[in-house]
Parts: sequence; structure tokens; C-alpha cells
Amino acid sequence: MTDLLTIASGGKPQRAPAQLLRILIIDSRPESRSLLKAALRGLSFVETVIERARPIDLGEFLVENPAHIVIIEEDFEEDDPFEVVKSLKRNPATARINFVLVSSHLDVESRRKGIEAGILGFLSKPYDLQTLEKAIRDALGKVSTNHKETLDKVRRISFFSGFTDEELLRLLKICHTRKFNAGEPVFHEGEKGDRLYVMLSGEVNILKRVDDDERLLATMKAGEVFGEMAIVDSEPRSADAVAASNAMMIEVHDQIINNLNDPLALKLFRKFAILVTKKLRDFTRATAEAQN
Repeated sequence: MTDLLTIASGGKPQRAPAQLLRILIIDSRPESRSLLKAALRGLSFVETVIERARPIDLGEFLVENPAHIVIIEEDFEEDDPFEVVKSLKRNPATARINFVLVSSHLDVESRRKGIEAGILGFLSKPYDLQTLEKAIRDALGKVSTNHKETLDKVRRISFFSGFTDEELLRLLKICHTRKFNAGEPVFHEGEKGDRLYVMLSGEVNILKRVDDDERLLATMKAGEVFGEMAIVDSEPRSADAVAASNAMMIEVHDQIINNLNDPLALKLFRKFAILVTKKLRDFTRATAEAQN
């Protein structure tokens, strides 16, 4: 298993931390706590795992029982985990604690609210040792090898020009990085369109079925963006998108773009507006030239 402190640049293993990690689990379900505790004990860098059912008086508890990382469940009937984390981050005695949010329905909004509160690690159920280790690495502020490789690709894409590395890393935590095998559909004509895609590698064919004939409208390559028109007009997808080769892309949900209270969302919205305007102008110019 990769050492916790393996650095992203070159992936060279570093020495294990002098002090192994103490981790606190907060989950209302005993069975969930037991499963997570067993998984954590399978990681060589974890020294102690303690648990609680609810985050009541959590600040006082953590002062008496210090922990490097708190893994907190998203679903509590009476406690808002995001407010709990914000409160702990405001307290000098607990401000340096790292957090992982665990959920069976981890979506864009949960990730956005988590990052806003100060949560850097996210764990979606079901999980395995690899995804658990990644969530802990993220919580500690370590850039995973996967994130570094993706960041290197994203930096070269003009759509993301003007974004800082910090903003791009945050975006990668909120968005999904999707991989598709050759021949696998990305979306189908008629489906609800609520996300756009930024190509990182590979190719995707945009196909339109007319009568019994399937026509190739375009082939999307690294650096190009597609699927944005359904977000503009809220209409169903007007064509199929199918991976022409093994492809990797960033999936940007409309919840991110429409969150105008977030500076990162505003930056994305501006890029999105420029993209749509350029495509409309190109279409208008091409139409005019065809008529002449």
C-alpha cells in the first residue's frame, strides 16, 4: 500500500510521520462506525480510532481527546455537520483539526458546503481502503498522485486559463473526473441535460440519429467542451455523446455554475458565458457563409 506521505511530485515515498494518526469517527449508526473502524485499522499509519454517535460538545471532547482527523457522517437528524465543522474551525483549540465528510449520497452541493466549512476530505459509501486513504490524504492537504496528474492536464486547457492551482484543486474536489471506455455512452439524446464536460484526453463523438441514419456531428478532443447547450436552455439533450476512444473528462454540474455566491462559480460562469457566445458567433458566421 502506498505510504500516506508519498508525495505527488514523482510519487517518491517519504518517511512515515513520527506520530501516527489518531482518528475520531462521528456517526449515529453503530454498524457504520464498526465498519469504518475496521477499515481504518487496516491502514498502517493509523494508531488510534475513537468514536462517538453525535457531535454534542465536540469541542470540549476534542480538547480532552485530541485527534488529527475527524471523520463525520453527513446525515444527522438534529446536527448539521457543516455548522459543527465551522464552529470547530473558529475555535483556536480545534482549528487545526482535519475533517473527512462521509456520505452515501455525496453530491456536488455536499462537497461545496463541505469545502466552504473547511472540510478537505470526502468519502463516498461504499468505499475501499484506497478511497479511504485518498480521503485522509485530501483531509491532510496532501495532493494525491491522481489529482496532480489531472491538474497537469487541466492547466493546459484554455477553458481553465486564469484559474489558480488552488482554485483548480478545489474544482477537482467538487467536480467528478470521469473515465469512459471506447464505445461507452456519455449521454443519450432526450436525456435531461444538467452538466457539461471538459475533455482531458481521448475523443468523444457527438452523434445525431436522423431516420435510420446516424450522423457524426463533431468529434470532441482534449481541451474542448461539450454538453453546455442543455444547461443554457434546460432542454433535453439534442444528440448522443459516445466515447470514440478511452477518454477522461471533467463533469461540471449546473449546481456549481449556478451558485453565484461562490467566487469560483462566478469565474466558471464567466468562462461558460464566453464559450457559449463564441459558439453562437461561429454558428452565425458559418450560416452566413453557407448562404453566400
